[in-house]
Amino acid sequence: MALSDLSRCSAAARHRGEPLAGTAPVASRWLLVEHQGPWARTPLDTPPFLGRTGREVEELCASFGGRVLLIRRPQRRGPEGDARAWFAVDTVRGTWVRGSWRTAGDLVAAAHALGTELSGSDVDAEPMLLVCTQGTRDACCAVRGRPIVAQLAKEWPDETWECTHLGGHRFAGTLLHLPSGACLGYLDPGTSADIVRGLIDGKVSAAHLRGVTRWEPAVQAALAAVLERYGPADLDDALPGRVDDADGSIAVEVFGGGPVPRRVLVDVVKEQLPDAALSCGGAPKAHHAWHPTLRTGA
Repeated sequence: MALSDLSRCSAAARHRGEPLAGTAPVASRWLLVEHQGPWARTPLDTPPFLGRTGREVEELCASFGGRVLLIRRPQRRGPEGDARAWFAVDTVRGTWVRGSWRTAGDLVAAAHALGTELSGSDVDAEPMLLVCTQGTRDACCAVRGRPIVAQLAKEWPDETWECTHLGGHRFAGTLLHLPSGACLGYLDPGTSADIVRGLIDGKVSAAHLRGVTRWEPAVQAALAAVLERYGPADLDDALPGRVDDADGSIAVEVFGGGPVPRRVLVDVVKEQLPDAALSCGGAPKAHHAWHPTLRTGA
């Protein structure tokens, strides 16, 4: 597959300059389940999730403000039947709970851990780099994602994982950094390590920032705009305050640190975009983008 082929959703999105800001999946907590695959197109249709177990896990995660991803080590496959790891990560407090699973019942217990057990944890989560490579969902995720995984694993072998769908395959390559919850897009193998290194070092590349998953889309877009204007900066140098939704515009107050002013106000408007194919081979669909405008406050 030629990466420049405009029949591919990721090439077409880049060609039309579709904005990234405000497109990250929304979740403050993540349940990561190690599963070597193969992964079903809908991840929770993958055995042993298929059926009641998958529905229960998904509902439990949602009740705790969370989502679930299947993950695996690149090019590392243990014997069938071995216990696999799971991780429950809180992006707000930067903590985690971890365990292992063999049975469907273990997976339901892991989803329960996303609640009270995670809330009571004071164990700092170790960094994780999760790159979507789920070709069963969209070819662009695999074709763009796997070379990125290979590059990142050279520098961060213990932190790098493949994962299932992060939403928006047209933004491939996509990556989720935990525990920060920063979601990146439009990554390429040649530059991905530098962009991730900047994120880790507190110098976020706003040009590749889809958003921080614990915030709603309009807030994600506002924070990305502030970091683009005043950065490079750390994610914690731009944090949301009051959010007001009125007259078709959302006003987001942003409190700054480091190079970001103490207080910035951002007006965010949701704009309908021309119909476009949002996945490879898909019919054109209506979709939107978030457009932030900054105004400095006192």
